[in-house]
Order: sequence, then structure tokens, then C-alpha cells
Amino acid sequence: YGAHSVKLSAGDLVVYPASSLHRVTPITRGTRVSSFFWIQSLVRGDAQRTLLFDLDMAIVRLTRKDPQAQELVSLTGIYHNLLRMWSEP
Repeated sequence: YGAHSVKLSAGDLVVYPASSLHRVTPITRGTRVSSFFWIQSLVRGDAQRTLLFDLDMAIVRLTRKDPQAQELVSLTGIYHNLLRMWSEP
């Protein structure tokens, strides 16, 4: 994903893939309170998640353009079928 620098307001958080290298710089004032946790997607494969995201964004764009489009029913069904097929128990 390349190098990124993030400075957040109090109470904000960053979510990133566990495979990402990261570092936390020292604080210059105040107190840092932190928490960490792990989550796992129902869909394990990054490529599969990317395809589902792209399909979902296409559905969103089509919905904005023409909410009555017949293709929406088909595309939404495909999205949900792929999600069921690729989901892990």
C-alpha cells in the first residue's frame, strides 16, 4: 500500500491489514492510550474481497443513476451468491 503518515484526533482509530508493516512514533505531549484487536473477513481472499467491493460499488452507482433498473436485481443476486460461495464458516 505504500508509505502513509497518519495523525488522528483523540478517539479516532486506524484499521489496516495485519500484513502491513507499521510504526508508532513517540508522543510529544499528553498521554497515549491504545487498544488493539484482530478481525477476520468472512471472505478470506484479498482478490475476492476486491471483486466484491468493485461489484458493490457498481451496484451503488447504478442505483443512484437508475434505482428502477432491472439489472440491479441480477447484479445484487450475483453479489450475494458470490459472498455466500466465498464466505468461510
